[in-house]
Amino acid sequence: MRSYKLRGIAQTIAIVTLVIGLIIGAAIGFFAAPAKVETVTVTAGAGGAQTITVTKTVTAAGAAGLQGEIPIGILLPQTGGLAADGKDMIATAKKAIEDFNKYLEAIGAPYRFKPVIADSGTNPEKALAALQTLYNQYRVQVVVGTASSWVLSGVMGFANEHHIVMISPSSTSPALALPDYIFRVVGNDKGQGKALATLVKSKGFDAAVIIFRDEAYGRGIAEAFKQNFEKMGGTAVLLPYNPQKSDFGPEVQKLASEVQKLINEGKKVAVVIVAFETDGINILSHAAKIDVLRKTKWFASESIRSPALIQAPEEVRRFLVDVEFEGTFPIPPENPKGKALLEWFRKEFGHEPSPFAAYSYDAAYLACLAVTMAGTYDGTAIKNVLPKVAYNYFGVTGWKALDENGDLKYQDYSIWKYTCKDGKCTFEDIALYKSETGKIIPLTK
Repeated sequence: MRSYKLRGIAQTIAIVTLVIGLIIGAAIGFFAAPAKVETVTVTAGAGGAQTITVTKTVTAAGAAGLQGEIPIGILLPQTGGLAADGKDMIATAKKAIEDFNKYLEAIGAPYRFKPVIADSGTNPEKALAALQTLYNQYRVQVVVGTASSWVLSGVMGFANEHHIVMISPSSTSPALALPDYIFRVVGNDKGQGKALATLVKSKGFDAAVIIFRDEAYGRGIAEAFKQNFEKMGGTAVLLPYNPQKSDFGPEVQKLASEVQKLINEGKKVAVVIVAFETDGINILSHAAKIDVLRKTKWFASESIRSPALIQAPEEVRRFLVDVEFEGTFPIPPENPKGKALLEWFRKEFGHEPSPFAAYSYDAAYLACLAVTMAGTYDGTAIKNVLPKVAYNYFGVTGWKALDENGDLKYQDYSIWKYTCKDGKCTFEDIALYKSETGKIIPLTK
């Protein structure tokens, strides 16, 4: 999450801050006394392959309605291709639950929420086993997760069948935009595909080769990009790859051939990569060794804007600077809640958070708020009340109004550039794509 300085970024949705303030009270924040917790770890899944951590909040017995400890599942990656992002997202989800418990303590509520954390493994099969354990062992009715659309597509059948509400902080595939038990607090990739196509076209390119993960997320954004780029008069070539492979040398060779073919046709060509951190770094390391790819400008979707690229091998970092690597990322409006969370994270962990960490905070906070407003720990009741609760919630990533499919209704995108100075690399936000106008607006310093 970053601080954005843009003229005119203030929006009428700030009115929602007052509404949610009336709902949750002024006691919620980062400044109350910490709740008393104890943490235990158990194993789950076949052969004890899954590790689940339970943080128990010590509370007094209550009277009627919601009472005692109420589990909030957190199904995010601690291993696999999104592990670096997942660890930050877990930390902020736990922080949200802790903050909500402070509010409950302040008003004398007879219940507290407890995070029950499971590793999705950035893998649909592992995530499904973990979700089944969360449900069978803890009767979890609401879960923060998963991080990717690929993984979410593997668990959504079980979630819908057992009426488990899933609130994803970072799944964006348009294919999962369905009226079900799945909710997403970030915009789906129909919008990002258009933003990315607009960015590439604005740089003067009339052709692009998109190398992408061949799964729900990758296909969704690649197809959205292609559709929009071709409407703008461009030529788009899709180059899918199997994300479960460990090395992508042959795919990068094919990418180089496609780029050279378009160049030979007289086109001005760009590369667009849709990847996670592990497969992305492997692809970039191969590309850095191929002359035509080193001389081609590269763009990317939000999934590769990861702390892992800041710490990538030197040849990859040098390559990203040489190709003037740019991309898109869903941007939250600047607000005091976001700044407070960012400051807390820096102080607590000593580094910048994953960009999706702020969305994870809002997903967990909405889970607690929806259960509270439902007045019962029941997946169907939580599902029915969540859209109304989200409409009246202005979180660290802004207004969370949802559409008819449970996806974030309004989403703008930052335009970022990968930069390195004095040996330190970062993702620098340089512009804003406004979805309502389809225009790119430079950020002021």
